Amino acid sequence: MKRAVVFAHYDKNSIIDDYVIYYLKELKKIADTIVFVSCCNLADKEIEKLNGIASHVIVQFHDEYDFGSYKRGFLYLQNRFNEFDELIFANDSCYGPLYPLEKVFSKMENETCDFWGITKNNYGYKKNLDRFFVKRPHVQSYFIVFKQKIFTQDFFADFMQSIEHQQTKKQIISNYEIGLTELLKEKGFKFKTFINAYENINNITILKWRQIIEKYQMPFVKKSLFDLKNTDVTTIEGYENLPGNYPTNLIKLPRQINKKIPFTMKRIIFDTLANFPFAIRKIFAIMINKLFPYVKD
Repeated sequence: MKRAVVFAHYDKNSIIDDYVIYYLKELKKIADTIVFVSCCNLADKEIEKLNGIASHVIVQFHDEYDFGSYKRGFLYLQNRFNEFDELIFANDSCYGPLYPLEKVFSKMENETCDFWGITKNNYGYKKNLDRFFVKRPHVQSYFIVFKQKIFTQDFFADFMQSIEHQQTKKQIISNYEIGLTELLKEKGFKFKTFINAYENINNITILKWRQIIEKYQMPFVKKSLFDLKNTDVTTIEGYENLPGNYPTNLIKLPRQINKKIPFTMKRIIFDTLANFPFAIRKIFAIMINKLFPYVKD
Protein backbone atom coordinates (compact mmCIF):
# COMPACT_ATOMS: atom_id res chain seq x y z
CA MET A 1 0.00 0.00 0.00
CA LYS A 2 1.25 3.46 -0.89
CA ARG A 3 -0.32 6.13 1.29
CA ALA A 4 -0.36 9.92 1.50
CA VAL A 5 -1.25 11.85 4.64
CA VAL A 6 -2.66 15.35 4.89
CA PHE A 7 -1.95 16.45 8.44
CA ALA A 8 -3.82 19.47 9.83
CA HIS A 9 -2.02 21.58 12.44
CA TYR A 10 -2.90 24.57 14.56
CA ASP A 11 -1.26 25.95 17.70
CA LYS A 12 -2.23 29.15 19.48
CA ASN A 13 1.46 29.84 20.20
CA SER A 14 2.51 29.06 16.62
CA ILE A 15 4.78 26.17 17.57
CA ILE A 16 5.01 22.54 16.50
CA ASP A 17 4.90 20.69 19.79
CA ASP A 18 6.91 17.56 20.55
CA TYR A 19 3.79 15.36 20.61
CA VAL A 20 3.07 16.39 17.01
CA ILE A 21 6.57 15.40 15.91
CA TYR A 22 6.17 12.05 17.65
CA TYR A 23 2.84 11.48 15.89
CA LEU A 24 4.25 12.44 12.48
CA LYS A 25 7.21 10.07 12.89
CA GLU A 26 4.78 7.24 13.63
CA LEU A 27 2.69 8.19 10.58
CA LYS A 28 5.82 8.04 8.46
CA LYS A 29 6.07 4.33 9.27
CA ILE A 30 2.84 3.63 7.37
CA ALA A 31 2.81 6.45 4.78
CA ASP A 32 5.05 7.41 1.87
CA THR A 33 4.12 11.10 1.77
CA ILE A 34 3.12 13.54 4.49
CA VAL A 35 1.77 16.97 3.60
CA PHE A 36 1.82 19.13 6.74
CA VAL A 37 -0.68 22.00 6.62
CA SER A 38 -0.52 24.60 9.39
CA CYS A 39 -3.19 27.23 9.98
CA CYS A 40 -0.83 29.59 11.80
CA ASN A 41 2.30 31.61 11.18
CA LEU A 42 5.29 29.34 11.81
CA ALA A 43 8.81 30.63 12.22
CA ASP A 44 11.56 28.99 10.17
CA LYS A 45 12.93 27.23 13.27
CA GLU A 46 9.55 25.55 13.74
CA ILE A 47 9.30 24.46 10.11
CA GLU A 48 12.83 23.01 10.39
CA LYS A 49 11.46 20.50 12.92
CA LEU A 50 9.72 18.82 9.98
CA ASN A 51 12.93 18.16 8.03
CA GLY A 52 13.09 14.51 7.05
CA ILE A 53 9.48 13.96 8.18
CA ALA A 54 7.11 16.00 6.01
CA SER A 55 7.36 15.81 2.23
CA HIS A 56 5.76 19.23 1.85
CA VAL A 57 4.77 22.02 4.25
CA ILE A 58 1.95 24.51 3.70
CA VAL A 59 1.73 27.44 6.11
CA GLN A 60 -1.36 29.58 5.64
CA PHE A 61 -3.87 31.08 8.04
CA HIS A 62 -7.35 30.33 6.66
CA ASP A 63 -9.87 30.28 9.53
CA GLU A 64 -11.52 27.15 8.09
CA TYR A 65 -10.50 24.78 10.87
CA ASP A 66 -9.06 21.33 10.15
CA PHE A 67 -11.15 20.82 7.02
CA GLY A 68 -9.63 23.97 5.55
CA SER A 69 -6.20 22.39 6.03
CA TYR A 70 -7.41 19.08 4.62
CA LYS A 71 -8.64 21.02 1.58
CA ARG A 72 -5.29 22.68 0.98
CA GLY A 73 -3.34 19.43 1.33
CA PHE A 74 -5.81 17.63 -0.92
CA LEU A 75 -5.48 20.25 -3.66
CA TYR A 76 -1.67 20.10 -3.43
CA LEU A 77 -1.70 16.32 -3.90
CA GLN A 78 -4.46 16.21 -6.52
CA ASN A 79 -2.16 15.80 -9.52
CA ARG A 80 -0.36 12.87 -7.86
CA PHE A 81 -3.33 10.77 -6.77
CA ASN A 82 -2.52 7.93 -9.18
CA GLU A 83 0.61 7.31 -7.05
CA PHE A 84 -1.36 6.41 -3.93
CA ASP A 85 -3.67 3.60 -2.87
CA GLU A 86 -4.95 5.43 0.19
CA LEU A 87 -5.32 9.02 1.36
CA ILE A 88 -5.32 9.79 5.07
CA PHE A 89 -6.66 12.89 6.79
CA ALA A 90 -5.28 13.30 10.31
CA ASN A 91 -4.94 16.21 12.73
CA ASP A 92 -3.14 17.27 15.88
CA SER A 93 -6.16 16.97 18.20
CA CYS A 94 -4.85 13.68 19.62
CA TYR A 95 -1.95 12.34 21.60
CA GLY A 96 -0.64 9.11 20.21
CA PRO A 97 -0.38 6.61 18.81
CA LEU A 98 -0.42 4.56 22.02
CA TYR A 99 -0.12 1.38 19.97
CA PRO A 100 1.64 0.84 16.60
CA LEU A 101 -0.32 2.12 13.62
CA GLU A 102 0.93 -0.87 11.62
CA LYS A 103 -1.40 -3.08 13.67
CA VAL A 104 -4.34 -0.78 13.03
CA PHE A 105 -3.77 -0.79 9.26
CA SER A 106 -3.16 -4.54 9.24
CA LYS A 107 -6.55 -5.13 10.82
CA MET A 108 -8.39 -2.63 8.62
CA GLU A 109 -6.90 -4.03 5.40
CA ASN A 110 -8.97 -7.15 6.03
CA GLU A 111 -12.21 -5.15 6.28
CA THR A 112 -14.50 -4.78 3.28
CA CYS A 113 -14.96 -1.02 3.03
CA ASP A 114 -14.18 2.03 0.90
CA PHE A 115 -13.20 4.37 3.73
CA TRP A 116 -12.58 3.94 7.43
CA GLY A 117 -11.73 5.70 10.63
CA ILE A 118 -10.68 4.92 14.16
CA THR A 119 -14.03 5.74 15.76
CA LYS A 120 -17.50 6.82 14.74
CA ASN A 121 -20.03 9.03 16.46
CA ASN A 122 -23.63 7.93 15.99
CA TYR A 123 -25.03 11.34 16.86
CA GLY A 124 -24.85 14.94 15.71
CA TYR A 125 -26.81 18.15 15.59
CA LYS A 126 -29.73 18.31 13.20
CA LYS A 127 -29.03 20.02 9.88
CA ASN A 128 -29.91 23.74 9.94
CA LEU A 129 -31.20 23.39 13.51
CA ASP A 130 -28.16 22.87 15.69
CA ARG A 131 -30.06 22.95 18.99
CA PHE A 132 -31.34 19.41 18.49
CA PHE A 133 -29.27 16.24 18.80
CA VAL A 134 -30.23 13.42 16.41
CA LYS A 135 -28.80 10.20 15.04
CA ARG A 136 -26.30 11.02 12.28
CA PRO A 137 -23.67 8.24 12.24
CA HIS A 138 -20.32 9.41 10.91
CA VAL A 139 -16.62 8.65 10.93
CA GLN A 140 -14.82 11.06 13.24
CA SER A 141 -12.45 13.15 11.16
CA TYR A 142 -9.38 13.30 13.43
CA PHE A 143 -8.24 10.19 11.52
CA ILE A 144 -9.95 8.98 8.37
CA VAL A 145 -8.66 6.84 5.49
CA PHE A 146 -10.01 6.89 1.91
CA LYS A 147 -9.30 4.38 -0.82
CA GLN A 148 -8.36 5.55 -4.30
CA LYS A 149 -11.82 4.84 -5.71
CA ILE A 150 -13.08 7.73 -3.54
CA PHE A 151 -10.42 10.44 -3.54
CA THR A 152 -10.02 10.39 -7.33
CA GLN A 153 -13.73 11.07 -7.91
CA ASP A 154 -14.88 14.47 -9.17
CA PHE A 155 -17.62 14.72 -6.54
CA PHE A 156 -15.02 14.28 -3.79
CA ALA A 157 -12.91 17.08 -5.26
CA ASP A 158 -16.01 19.27 -5.48
CA PHE A 159 -16.76 18.62 -1.81
CA MET A 160 -13.22 19.50 -0.77
CA GLN A 161 -13.21 22.68 -2.85
CA SER A 162 -16.53 23.74 -1.32
CA ILE A 163 -15.03 23.95 2.19
CA GLU A 164 -15.14 27.47 3.56
CA HIS A 165 -15.26 29.36 6.84
CA GLN A 166 -18.19 28.51 9.09
CA GLN A 167 -19.49 30.59 11.98
CA THR A 168 -19.45 27.85 14.61
CA LYS A 169 -17.74 24.54 15.34
CA LYS A 170 -21.17 22.86 15.22
CA GLN A 171 -21.52 23.97 11.59
CA ILE A 172 -18.07 22.60 10.75
CA ILE A 173 -19.01 19.23 12.24
CA SER A 174 -22.46 19.15 10.65
CA ASN A 175 -21.46 20.31 7.17
CA TYR A 176 -18.06 18.71 6.77
CA GLU A 177 -17.34 15.94 9.28
CA ILE A 178 -20.85 14.47 9.28
CA GLY A 179 -21.58 15.78 5.79
CA LEU A 180 -18.64 13.91 4.28
CA THR A 181 -19.71 10.54 5.66
CA GLU A 182 -23.30 11.16 4.57
CA LEU A 183 -22.18 12.16 1.06
CA LEU A 184 -20.04 9.05 0.65
CA LYS A 185 -22.85 6.82 1.88
CA GLU A 186 -25.25 8.46 -0.60
CA LYS A 187 -22.76 7.64 -3.36
CA GLY A 188 -22.84 3.98 -2.34
CA PHE A 189 -19.54 3.76 -0.49
CA LYS A 190 -19.22 1.73 2.70
CA PHE A 191 -17.26 2.57 5.84
CA LYS A 192 -15.92 0.68 8.84
CA THR A 193 -14.24 1.77 12.07
CA PHE A 194 -11.39 0.29 14.07
CA ILE A 195 -13.32 0.65 17.34
CA ASN A 196 -16.88 -0.64 17.47
CA ALA A 197 -18.22 -0.22 20.98
CA TYR A 198 -20.67 1.80 23.07
CA GLU A 199 -23.01 2.39 20.14
CA ASN A 200 -25.50 4.42 22.22
CA ILE A 201 -22.97 7.00 23.43
CA ASN A 202 -22.47 10.09 21.33
CA ASN A 203 -18.70 10.59 21.64
CA ILE A 204 -16.72 7.68 22.99
CA THR A 205 -13.40 9.48 22.50
CA ILE A 206 -14.40 11.69 25.44
CA LEU A 207 -16.97 9.77 27.47
CA LYS A 208 -15.38 6.32 27.18
CA TRP A 209 -11.81 7.28 26.36
CA ARG A 210 -10.27 5.13 29.09
CA GLN A 211 -12.35 2.04 28.32
CA ILE A 212 -11.64 2.05 24.59
CA ILE A 213 -7.90 2.24 25.29
CA GLU A 214 -7.97 -0.50 27.91
CA LYS A 215 -10.39 -2.88 26.16
CA TYR A 216 -9.97 -2.19 22.45
CA GLN A 217 -6.45 -0.79 22.07
CA MET A 218 -7.61 2.62 20.91
CA PRO A 219 -4.43 4.18 19.47
CA PHE A 220 -5.28 7.81 20.28
CA VAL A 221 -6.51 9.96 23.16
CA LYS A 222 -8.01 13.38 22.58
CA LYS A 223 -5.84 16.32 23.60
CA SER A 224 -8.88 18.28 24.85
CA LEU A 225 -9.12 15.84 27.77
CA PHE A 226 -5.70 16.93 28.97
CA ASP A 227 -6.44 20.57 28.28
CA LEU A 228 -9.05 19.95 31.02
CA LYS A 229 -11.94 21.01 28.79
CA ASN A 230 -14.16 18.03 29.61
CA THR A 231 -13.95 17.92 33.40
CA ASP A 232 -17.73 17.95 33.89
CA VAL A 233 -18.17 14.69 31.94
CA THR A 234 -15.03 12.63 32.65
CA THR A 235 -11.83 12.39 34.66
CA ILE A 236 -8.28 11.92 33.39
CA GLU A 237 -6.81 11.05 36.77
CA GLY A 238 -4.56 8.00 36.55
CA TYR A 239 -3.73 8.50 32.87
CA GLU A 240 -0.04 7.87 33.63
CA ASN A 241 -0.84 4.18 34.16
CA LEU A 242 -2.59 3.55 30.87
CA PRO A 243 -1.40 0.63 28.72
CA GLY A 244 0.63 1.17 25.59
CA ASN A 245 4.11 2.54 24.96
CA TYR A 246 3.37 6.23 24.60
CA PRO A 247 5.87 8.61 26.32
CA THR A 248 3.50 10.38 28.74
CA ASN A 249 6.05 13.16 29.25
CA LEU A 250 4.73 14.53 25.93
CA ILE A 251 1.34 15.15 27.56
CA LYS A 252 1.02 18.62 29.05
CA LEU A 253 -1.61 19.76 31.53
CA PRO A 254 -2.46 23.44 32.18
CA ARG A 255 -2.61 22.78 35.94
CA GLN A 256 -2.52 20.00 38.50
CA ILE A 257 -5.44 17.60 38.65
CA ASN A 258 -7.90 18.23 41.50
CA LYS A 259 -7.89 15.24 43.86
CA LYS A 260 -10.40 16.34 46.50
CA ILE A 261 -12.30 13.07 46.21
CA PRO A 262 -10.88 9.57 45.58
CA PHE A 263 -10.20 8.59 41.99
CA THR A 264 -12.32 5.43 42.27
CA MET A 265 -15.34 7.54 43.28
CA LYS A 266 -14.74 9.99 40.45
CA ARG A 267 -14.52 7.19 37.93
CA ILE A 268 -17.73 5.53 39.17
CA ILE A 269 -19.60 8.86 38.91
CA PHE A 270 -18.45 9.70 35.39
CA ASP A 271 -18.61 6.14 34.05
CA THR A 272 -22.22 5.96 35.22
CA LEU A 273 -23.18 9.36 33.80
CA ALA A 274 -21.61 8.46 30.44
CA ASN A 275 -24.30 5.84 29.92
CA PHE A 276 -27.15 8.35 30.23
CA PRO A 277 -28.80 9.97 27.17
CA PHE A 278 -27.30 13.26 26.02
CA ALA A 279 -30.06 15.47 27.47
CA ILE A 280 -29.90 13.89 30.92
CA ARG A 281 -26.11 13.94 30.95
CA LYS A 282 -26.18 17.64 30.09
CA ILE A 283 -28.33 18.34 33.15
CA PHE A 284 -25.88 16.48 35.40
CA ALA A 285 -22.93 18.34 33.86
CA ILE A 286 -24.62 21.65 34.75
CA MET A 287 -25.25 20.40 38.29
CA ILE A 288 -21.63 19.32 38.68
CA ASN A 289 -20.40 22.73 37.49
CA LYS A 290 -22.69 24.69 39.80
CA LEU A 291 -23.18 22.46 42.87
CA PHE A 292 -20.40 19.87 42.97
CA PRO A 293 -17.30 21.40 41.36
CA TYR A 294 -15.02 19.44 43.70
CA VAL A 295 -15.87 16.32 41.64
CA LYS A 296 -14.09 17.80 38.61
CA ASP A 297 -10.41 17.34 37.79
